[in-house]
Amino acid sequence: MEETMVTGSHVWRHFLCLWTYGVGEPLYQAMGNSRALNVLFNAVDPNIFKLINTCKSAKVAWDILEVAFEGTLKVKISRLQILTSRFEVLQMTEEETIIEFNVRVLDIANKSDALGENMSDSKLVRKVLRSLPSKFNMKVIAIEEANDL
Repeated sequence: MEETMVTGSHVWRHFLCLWTYGVGEPLYQAMGNSRALNVLFNAVDPNIFKLINTCKSAKVAWDILEVAFEGTLKVKISRLQILTSRFEVLQMTEEETIIEFNVRVLDIANKSDALGENMSDSKLVRKVLRSLPSKFNMKVIAIEEANDL
């Protein structure tokens, strides 16, 4: 970790010298790696920091964080399937307000988006309109006719 924290003006001067004489690319990459590691180290919770504190490469640290939070590809696909099925069966209850139902819909959409599967606004609007109780039928028809849905 100390290696990533030892970047200062002396390193910058050295970088400029090397860059001037045409051998600066490796140092430029090392400084980029150092900065990226520094950002990752400072951005995570102290408990998560324990997972990446020995990493020498920002790419390795990023891969560890990606697996820790998103899981492997199989886990990610499984989570997306669960979210998709929850979205498909989602219905508004009679005692629920539209705002409360909208929060539930957006929660699923945001979780899906975080896993890389973006739900379009039109898909979300159609889901909300389809899932409203029968007492909203007249309003749903008016909205659909006004917006050609």
